[in-house]
Amino acid sequence: MRSNVCSCGSGKAQEVCCENTTETRVWMVPFSNDSERQEFLNNLQIGSEFDMRYRGLVEFYGKDFIAYKQEQYFDQDRNDFLRYFSSYMADILEDDCPPSWKQCTPQFWEEFIVCYIPLIIKVTEDQKQVETIMKQLKLFVKWLDRRAHTSWYKYILNYSKRHRSELKACESLINHLYLTDFPKVFQNDWDYEHDLDLLLERYTEYDSTVHSMFEIKKIDQDIALMYDLKTSRSYSIIGLPEKLIRPGILMHGIIGKKDEDIFWDWHHTENISPLKSKDYIYFGLGSESCY
Repeated sequence: MRSNVCSCGSGKAQEVCCENTTETRVWMVPFSNDSERQEFLNNLQIGSEFDMRYRGLVEFYGKDFIAYKQEQYFDQDRNDFLRYFSSYMADILEDDCPPSWKQCTPQFWEEFIVCYIPLIIKVTEDQKQVETIMKQLKLFVKWLDRRAHTSWYKYILNYSKRHRSELKACESLINHLYLTDFPKVFQNDWDYEHDLDLLLERYTEYDSTVHSMFEIKKIDQDIALMYDLKTSRSYSIIGLPEKLIRPGILMHGIIGKKDEDIFWDWHHTENISPLKSKDYIYFGLGSESCY
């Protein structure tokens, strides 16, 4: 098939010319007086407390995040939530970010809950990351509805009830699997390099490996039938905790098998997500992502 010539006049095919040019957005912030300049610098400092990118200062959400931070400046859970949410807006959505709170959609909030929260769950001893983040999301949206005259809180409550059980299951599973690979993570003498070397050593013992996003379709005792979302191929996998897995969970990671083996081993975990996150998965070149 003949390629279209780029309209810029270079004579090159469009797909290798301007179509693939990386664009950089630049914002200019005019100040009419020193007071406005000082306010901007103050906001810059406050935003840095939760790692908000500079673009947040010129986007619609920046001043709301800063105002919310200031109401309970030293609340660590609130600060962590603002770090997560500002990253979601600026780093994940970027130019696809809605232009205002009122122009968000229910899917905007659901995507954050089912797709982004699983990405930021930390391995902890108390395993209460999901509860903490969801609590902070509810507090923020309730505050936002009053400030911006929106009505998103009812959606957050609905999504929380709908997805809480799966998110907690994902948290339990990612904690278990991570501690299987790195059993001393909470101990002072943990040697990360040693555990990583062991993981890589086991990886090299396989004759075949697959790195993808898998959906658990069926569980038969210690065997999980898993479906590769990228290739549509099915695998029978062992090595997963029977009591913690359930049909519908999505697992992003690596499986491996020796030629003489019948079943595949679950080798390493990158992320665990609820089934609903499949609605937001984008398969890029060689990688799977919720975005």
